[in-house]
Amino acid sequence: MYEELVERVTPATVTILTRQIALDEFFTPQVAEGIGSGFSIGKNILITSYHVIANAKEILIISNEGFRDEAEIIAINPFHDLAMLKTTLDLPSLKLAKEYKTGEVVLAVGNPLGLYSVSMGIISSEERTIMSPIGSPVYVIQTDAAINPGNSGGPLINTKGEVVGVVTAMIKEAQNIGFAIPSKLVDSFIRNVMKFGRYIRPYIGVSVIKLNRALATYLGVRKSDGLLVVNVDPSGSAYSYGIEKGDVIIKVDSQDVRSPSDLITILENKVGSYINIKLLRNSKEIEVKIPVLALNV
Repeated sequence: MYEELVERVTPATVTILTRQIALDEFFTPQVAEGIGSGFSIGKNILITSYHVIANAKEILIISNEGFRDEAEIIAINPFHDLAMLKTTLDLPSLKLAKEYKTGEVVLAVGNPLGLYSVSMGIISSEERTIMSPIGSPVYVIQTDAAINPGNSGGPLINTKGEVVGVVTAMIKEAQNIGFAIPSKLVDSFIRNVMKFGRYIRPYIGVSVIKLNRALATYLGVRKSDGLLVVNVDPSGSAYSYGIEKGDVIIKVDSQDVRSPSDLITILENKVGSYINIKLLRNSKEIEVKIPVLALNV
């Protein structure tokens, strides 16, 4: 079963080699090399982790069949540790999963220099928060599938061969605690780039956390799902249009939002336009229409 799955996925997974200028402990310029993985989504486009290609002066792609190509960066999203590359190699593509669940069996696939690395586990949690390479919070899938050296940027796949996430990090001191950027954030990143020609980061100026029954009971909120607003930036549009700390965001453009990544996926394709937010404040439902601002990456 898994042999056929791996045989189907590995041709779309590539090695990514990078070279960049770095400073040693004496501040002397040195050429540093890096290695990671990536995968094809079709039309000569690859997805990988931002930290794999960050600051790279040269990006070399090596396919499963040993073909080489110098890749071009199309777009980067350092906030979610994602990057999109262009290659001339004609590779089979992988499909992004539309949903995933805790307990689902997954495989982490990497290709460091053709030495394919495949490990199996489950999705331990659908939404954890870690720090991105630039120090901003990023929402990730947690898995106990072993993340091996060179796996960063490679796909985390389900038993259908669909990508549920892009491998991004692991906790070295722990046993099999790895993280991947969820497919819905990968999909919204791709759509954002296709729409604007590069990645445009949306901003409304709120910090939110996922609401649950325990938190709702403690706060005396009658909804047990949604997003609790924990901070509002005075420079953001949310503040200007009356959204307050303690509000619970229920829907955005008639879509349920049950996690911060749900909100991000909507905002990334609404940059420069307005969104309708339904929120709960003191047991009353309020609707607010606010603009989604654009922040350059």
